[in-house]
Amino acid sequence: MEQPVIHGGNVYRAARLLSRDPSDLCDFSASINPLGVPLAARRVLQTAINKVQHYPDPEGMVLVQAIAARHGIAPDNVLLGNGTMELIYAFPAALNVGHGLILGPTFSEYERVLTLAHARVTRIVARSENDFRPPVHEVLEQLEQPPSFGSGKRRLPIDAVFLCNPNSPTGHGVSRNSVYRLLEAVKRQRGCLIVDETFVEFCEEKSAIQRAVRDDSLLVLRSFTKFYGIPGLRIGYVVGTAKSLRGIRDRLPPWSVNALAQEAALACLQDHRYRKRTLLFIQKERPVFRLALERIPGVRVYPSSANFFLVELPGPLTSHQVRVTLMERGYLVRDCSNYPGLHERMLRFAVRTSRENARLVKHLQHVVQAQP
Repeated sequence: MEQPVIHGGNVYRAARLLSRDPSDLCDFSASINPLGVPLAARRVLQTAINKVQHYPDPEGMVLVQAIAARHGIAPDNVLLGNGTMELIYAFPAALNVGHGLILGPTFSEYERVLTLAHARVTRIVARSENDFRPPVHEVLEQLEQPPSFGSGKRRLPIDAVFLCNPNSPTGHGVSRNSVYRLLEAVKRQRGCLIVDETFVEFCEEKSAIQRAVRDDSLLVLRSFTKFYGIPGLRIGYVVGTAKSLRGIRDRLPPWSVNALAQEAALACLQDHRYRKRTLLFIQKERPVFRLALERIPGVRVYPSSANFFLVELPGPLTSHQVRVTLMERGYLVRDCSNYPGLHERMLRFAVRTSRENARLVKHLQHVVQAQP
């Protein structure tokens, strides 16, 4: 019996199920830049192969300095990881998290790392009637409640709040001022606010990086995966104060970021033309793709600040049915029914090239119109 794919982007599993080559599949399930690997990174990967005969720089200092320069911060405020996933898995122990609060529906690994660390998990979930806007006000109300240690229902203080901004899979983001309001409320609990800015390059005005370098209670995650289209190299970083990063660094394995990933990431940062092309492309293609999806009868498309859309299907269709049908036609989409707070008719579509988007819309329209 087929098991649901936990994360998007598993083209290898889909290819095995279909007995096809992964290159034959069009992947809308992972929100990766459709422009492909930056030319600068392709070139450096071809010439940097000799670097693999040495251990990589364990601190990745050249890359760290480039990241710091990009954000106008000090190198001591940057810590590399083997993707942001490695950093997220280090947080519970490094921050001594006994109780974490998650703004959902969102990336499942936040809850998984807390569960593995035997921490209590509280979810506050956005609702469809509000277009899945992150429920900041509800979180603030929760944080304002004093911890209770007496008889009856026991409420532990909240040690960490996880916010994905803009959020995946819903696409909504919160303003920088809202992030700062959350931060002040978290600080009153003596906790830490963790902001995952994996998609923030598409709405840079929401970034909280500048505050993270001077506030021990704020950590900001960034990734090269989505914007620069290099998920296979696994590289990301966290920005914080030197004090806040120290405990995280102590829990990372040595040499976790390989030499080729460091070289490619450095080349990505220096490829300003690619960055400009990407932003212009998404700004142009995102509204076109959204309008085409909205023209399919019964389909609801939620607003997005990122390079993907959360889509609600008309009943009686289910996301599982549509995902399987589209996969058989060579198109991979993200079934979002397993996100707490979403239901069995939710899908997420990445924004890809104009031609690919048009083809997906055509196939989706056929599936919707074929229902009884």
